[in-house]
Amino acid sequence: MVRLDEEAFSQDRYYHPRPGPGEKVPVQILNFTRVFAAWSPELKATLFFEKAPDESEADGLKRVREVVILYVYDWLAGREGIIELTNAEFAQFMEVYEAFLRKLGEIQYSREKKGRKTENVFELKESPFIIREVKKGPFSDKL
Repeated sequence: MVRLDEEAFSQDRYYHPRPGPGEKVPVQILNFTRVFAAWSPELKATLFFEKAPDESEADGLKRVREVVILYVYDWLAGREGIIELTNAEFAQFMEVYEAFLRKLGEIQYSREKKGRKTENVFELKESPFIIREVKKGPFSDKL
C-alpha cells in the first residue's frame, strides 16, 4: 500500500476551506494532483493513496474513489489548504482556471447544496483593470 505522506494530509496540518452558504472565498491555485481516497472508519479520517488499494488493503476502507486534490491559498483565512474534487467538479474548475489564465482576475470558491450533497463551485471574477501592452517610444509622443 503506497500511502501519501500522513503528515502532509493530517487534519492538524492542512486547512480545508469551508465557505458558508452564499459565501465566496478568493483562492489562489498552488497545485493539483490526482489520487485515490478512501474513508477509514477505524481512524475516522479520509486516507489518500498514490495507487488504488487492492482488495487485501481495501479491507476496512470504505468509499474507495479517484479524486483530485487541489492545493490552494485561502486569502481570507491567510493560509494554505486542500480541496477534494470529484471528476465533474474538476472539469468545471479547469474551465474556470483556463479562463483565468487567459483573462486574469480572481478565482472564487464556494459550496452549493444540491439535494443531499454539497458541490464545490469555482467562478472567475474578472479584474476591473485593463491590461495593455507597453510600447517603447518617447513619452512626449504619448501625450
